[in-house]
Amino acid sequence: MYTYHVGEKFHADGDVRTYPGNTVICFANPDDAPYQVAVRIQHRVKDLAIFPKVVLMPPSSLHMTVMGLLLDAVRTPDYWTRHLPLTTPLAETDCYFIEQLATIPLPDNFRMRFGGFGNHNYLSFDLVPADEETHQAIWGLREAIAQASGVREPDFADYGFHMTLGYNLQTFTEAEQAEFDRFKVNINAELQETFGIFNTGKPHLTFFDDMFRFATLSERHTLHTRPHRHTC
Repeated sequence: MYTYHVGEKFHADGDVRTYPGNTVICFANPDDAPYQVAVRIQHRVKDLAIFPKVVLMPPSSLHMTVMGLLLDAVRTPDYWTRHLPLTTPLAETDCYFIEQLATIPLPDNFRMRFGGFGNHNYLSFDLVPADEETHQAIWGLREAIAQASGVREPDFADYGFHMTLGYNLQTFTEAEQAEFDRFKVNINAELQETFGIFNTGKPHLTFFDDMFRFATLSERHTLHTRPHRHTC
């Protein structure tokens, strides 16, 4: 049975679908240990029986979402900015967020630690603030973004930070799930000791055509879902 990601973010064969939107993220740095750990875990997933049923994220797209903004395909009041009509073209929402978020001071870094290897129809590292200062900073930023952007999703207060490694395209059999559960136990024990601190660097307002590439403001003109004539 296919998961909800098929027909949404991906095709049944694993090819990525057009699924445009905008979001605030921190990119994983290829020179840092958490990025390298993520890539190693992706390679180890390839040895599992579940591998034909998942699609892995390109390493260049690995990131931690600070706060999701809009998805062009999800135009309902709970998941849209209250500052703009539901019919607003996505390119115009980009420009609005560029203007509004420019008023918010962005921290240079968040210190996050490994919180567990999760599977919620996607493969991910759960991430938690490493100290109270980080907790206050990241949730303060989320609140500032919510106020400036007009976006406050229903799960805003319960949001769990994470780094997505891949997505389940199909549900697992009982035997596959059992193997994957053993894998997670091993990974959790290993990474509690070795993951260290994920220094996220500065968060960025980004724009995307699909789940495989997140473009910064200077790269926004390269996206095929935004008219090239539409500049902010």
